[in-house]
Amino acid sequence: TKSDDALKTFMSSKNSKLSDQALNNLMKSINKASANYSMDKDLILAVMWQESNFDPGLTYNRCIGAMQIHINTGKAYGYTSADLYNSDINIDFGASYLSGHIQSYGGDVLKALSAYNQGTTRVNNGNYSKKYEGQVAKKMETIKTYVAEYVASH
Repeated sequence: TKSDDALKTFMSSKNSKLSDQALNNLMKSINKASANYSMDKDLILAVMWQESNFDPGLTYNRCIGAMQIHINTGKAYGYTSADLYNSDINIDFGASYLSGHIQSYGGDVLKALSAYNQGTTRVNNGNYSKKYEGQVAKKMETIKTYVAEYVASH
C-alpha cells in the first residue's frame, strides 16, 4: 500500500543503513504486530524510532533490537537474547508488551509508553518522567504527517 511505502521510505530516510530487504522485513513485522494487537502502525514505528532508529541489530544497555527489549524482560516471557535479535519476534513482543500496558492503563497510551520505558512500578508510584512519552508522541505526529504528505503526492 501507499502508506506502507511511505513508512518504508520514512524508515530509510532516518536510517540509511537499512537495505530494501531489511525494510521489507521490518514492514512485514510491523504489519503483523499492528494487526495482532490492533495497534496503530505509527505508534509501533514511533517506538522503534525512539528506541533504536529502526536498527534491528542494536544492543544498548542490555536491550536488544528495533523495540529495545531488555534481556530480563524477554527472559521473563520465555525469550532468549537470540530470539530478541529476530525482528519478527522483537517487534511482535514489543507491540504485545506495549498493548498490555495500554490495556492496564485504561487506554492511556502516554502512560503505557512511560511504563514501557521505565517500568510499571515507577509509573504506578507516580515517580516517573514524562519525557519519553512526549518524545514518542512527537515522533508519532511526525510520522503521521509524513505519511499523509507522501500518500497525497504519490
